[in-house]
Amino acid sequence: MKKILLILVCSYSFASFSQDFNKGDKLIGGSFSFSIFNVNNNGPGYYNGGNVGILPSYSWFIKNNLAMGIRGNINYLRSEQETATGERINSSFITGISVFLKKYKPVKDKFGIYFENEIGGNYNVTKDKFSSSPTYTKSSVYGLTYHFSPGVFYRFSKRFIGEGNIGGVYASYYSGQGSNNLGIGASFLQYFNLGINYLLEKKKQG
Repeated sequence: MKKILLILVCSYSFASFSQDFNKGDKLIGGSFSFSIFNVNNNGPGYYNGGNVGILPSYSWFIKNNLAMGIRGNINYLRSEQETATGERINSSFITGISVFLKKYKPVKDKFGIYFENEIGGNYNVTKDKFSSSPTYTKSSVYGLTYHFSPGVFYRFSKRFIGEGNIGGVYASYYSGQGSNNLGIGASFLQYFNLGINYLLEKKKQG
C-alpha cells in the first residue's frame, strides 16, 4: 500500500507544475501556417488561392509570462483567377525575419491565451502568368509588416507547449518596381497557424 501511495504522489508531482513562465526561461520551436480561400465560386470573377509557410522561432522571457523573440519566415502563396482573357495564375515566394513580443496568460489547468505583437521585414518574388500565354512577368518587392495576433496555448507537458491562432490585424508597406503600397486590414478564420515550442528553464543558482 505504501508503495502505491508513493507512486501516486510521485506521479502527481510529475504531472503538476507551475503554469507560469519565469523570467530567464527560453522557448525554441516554430510553427506551420496555411490558408485556403475561395471568392465568387463561379463566373469571370472566380478566385481561389492558398499559402503554406514555415516559421522557426526563438524567444526568451524578459519578465514572467512576457517573451521577446525572433522568427524566420519561409512562405509560398499561389492564387488562380478566371478573367475574360483566361485563367490568371499568381505565385509568390516570400522570405523574411521578424521580432515579436508575446504576453502569455495561463487560464486553467494547462490551457491559456496569448497576445502577440510582431514587426518584420520581407522579400517577395512574384510570378504572374495567363494560361493563354507561354510567357510570364516576374517582379520583386521589399516590405515591412506589423501583426497583432491573439491565440491559445496548451502545455502538453512541462517542456512541450502547443500554440495556435486563426488570424489577427495587420499593416504592411511594400516598395519595389517603381511603386509603393500601404495596406491595413484584418483576417480571421482564413489564416491558420499551428506551432510547438520546447521550454528551456533558467538554471537555478546555488
